[in-house]
Amino acid sequence: MTMDNVRRLYERFESDKELRKKLYMAEGKDAREAALREAGLFFTDAEFDEMIDPLHVKCQTVEEAERFFEFRNWWDMLRRS
Repeated sequence: MTMDNVRRLYERFESDKELRKKLYMAEGKDAREAALREAGLFFTDAEFDEMIDPLHVKCQTVEEAERFFEFRNWWDMLRRS
């Protein structure tokens, strides 16, 4: 399920620096989607938006919420570029 890929990317956000670098360096939406596909994590912007609330609700501490918002803001920055 592609929406689950949002969760999987979130789980890999801190540990997979190479994937973060590929996504950051991707020029435009098509290149970003290709990097996600290559990593087996493809999802659409709409699916990302749909997963925001379920992921946020799972945060149990302030630290988890801060990490989640860092991830969300990072992705929002990438998809605007």
